[in-house]
Amino acid sequence: MAARPTTSEATMIKVIGTAYKRDDFTTQEFFDYWRDVHAPISAKIGPMRGYVVSEVIRKVQGELQAEAFIEQWWDDLDAFEKAGETPEMEVAWADVSNYAKTTGTFWVTKEHVYIPPPIPRGGTLSRQAWLA
Repeated sequence: MAARPTTSEATMIKVIGTAYKRDDFTTQEFFDYWRDVHAPISAKIGPMRGYVVSEVIRKVQGELQAEAFIEQWWDDLDAFEKAGETPEMEVAWADVSNYAKTTGTFWVTKEHVYIPPPIPRGGTLSRQAWLA
């Protein structure tokens, strides 16, 4: 049997949301803006532990349509809620309408890992760049 999670693993939360490009953006322009402009803005929101954007390349089934899904990891619900009150979060939310529709749906979740995901390679932004 696997070891029990540490306290930080057990209380960590993840925010998951849908993302939709503006009608006047191509898919490439949408992801370029997200990577080059919005992600560096969002990365300054502390103390976010991780930030992943997953591009939808094919829908398998269901009614939901989205260009992408966003994932953000936070130590706990309190850290997420406190971050929501910061100027950095305000700036990030204000930037969304510059490239995306503001009709996405977001959920605060607690993961139950049954098969651990592969260890990811480094991201396109370094933590040092986030804070610059």
